[in-house]
Amino acid sequence: KWLPPSDRRNLASGRGVLRVGSLGPLGAIFPTTQMPRDLDVVVFGASGDTGIVGCCCLYFKGRKLGLSSWAPAARNLGKLQKDLLDRLSAVEPGPDGLQPMAAIEADCDSHESLVRMCARATCVLTCAGPYYKYGEGVVRACIEAGTHYVDITGEVDWVDSMMQKYGAEAEEKGVFVVSCAGYDSVPPDLATFLAAKTLEGEGESLQRFEAFVACSGGAMPHGTIETVCGMLAKSKGRALGAVTFGMLGGDTAQEPSTPSASGDGLVPEAARGNLRSNLVRTILPGYSSLAGGFCFPHMMAMINLYIVHRTAALEGYGGIEYRERTGPAPSAKTLYGAVPTAVGVGIASAVGVVAAMPYACKLIRGVRDTINPPLQKKVRDAALAGFASAGAITLQGFGASASGRKSVRVDLESDQDAGLGFTMLSACTVAAELAKKRAGSSESKYKGGFHTAVCAVGGAALADALKNVGVRIDVAVA
Repeated sequence: KWLPPSDRRNLASGRGVLRVGSLGPLGAIFPTTQMPRDLDVVVFGASGDTGIVGCCCLYFKGRKLGLSSWAPAARNLGKLQKDLLDRLSAVEPGPDGLQPMAAIEADCDSHESLVRMCARATCVLTCAGPYYKYGEGVVRACIEAGTHYVDITGEVDWVDSMMQKYGAEAEEKGVFVVSCAGYDSVPPDLATFLAAKTLEGEGESLQRFEAFVACSGGAMPHGTIETVCGMLAKSKGRALGAVTFGMLGGDTAQEPSTPSASGDGLVPEAARGNLRSNLVRTILPGYSSLAGGFCFPHMMAMINLYIVHRTAALEGYGGIEYRERTGPAPSAKTLYGAVPTAVGVGIASAVGVVAAMPYACKLIRGVRDTINPPLQKKVRDAALAGFASAGAITLQGFGASASGRKSVRVDLESDQDAGLGFTMLSACTVAAELAKKRAGSSESKYKGGFHTAVCAVGGAALADALKNVGVRIDVAVA
């Protein structure tokens, strides 16, 4: 009776829009942490490009993922209705899909709205980036509400700063905070875990692992470009500060402040020397003895290595030699990797020249705004048409045991593009698995806190869950 008539109708029907700020006296009667959780997963930032694809994933695969309820949440409900809900209403979700509950209005600028949103869900999947600008409020609200958190960022310095600030509280409350749950960094992290544990089952230990990662089709998420620009501005500021002895540099007027943490804090101190060694060796072109050819670093290696090493340290196979390369693996067709490596060096040199220019970020955004929109539309249209494919990813992993007697091969393939399709399929899978865990329960090896997707869900469980939604994973020992 305290709700406006429109919200009463929405609440009764389970559809439409429920404004979380309109609960009136209910907010005083029921503290947010005690309100009943009527949703397994909430997708926050649902009106953006990644959020729309994530909602399509749950709409067409929600039951397959084991969910019983979910809802989209956004700041602009009119845009959400027009761009997503109206279009989904014209398509049946099918036997694997799940209709959404009432859309939720929540805004990064309103902490109260974020807490109320989080209090209704077991897990919140947030797609509102860049995260150094819009992410902290959702992390804080999830921990306050006792709600698991998942994001798709690749901003390891921001994740490090959030862990330093909120890690102890999240662990104490049994809340899992999982970042980098998409293309960055699930495929290489999961493949390395599977290689290590498979060799352990053979009485061996993993000494070296090389992942060749490739993708095709799709589009680059808008927030990812903003993240790249923020990181670029930060790097240029540091360089300017170094050559002017601190008189110039730092944050620029054009770019908002980014976290001061480096990302090293994600890895236990004892493993940081190995991380740095692998970082240096990974970013250089080289020759792979395991794959038998020349290779060029993967563009996301500088992000993924932090996640791979955190999982390795916590799961008992720290100290490995890890390399991450651009796939596919070398073959006779590419002169054993010589051709793509030479092309990669040329492209990297050109990008380096552009990045050093004064207006590099403006140029990057201009290219994005020209090239990316039709590609994003193609991915969105495919997602809205049954979560169809708009690209693909592959990972070919080669591992060697410490004794040299055993080798392991890991192959991971998906018929979804890297930037949007696979990223949201992976993140939705992680969120769905966490939704099955109650905060503070003893259902996991880890009791909460900041973790990789592999650690929070469990590597074997995550592999099984991804296979269940069509990702092909194969592990073979020789």
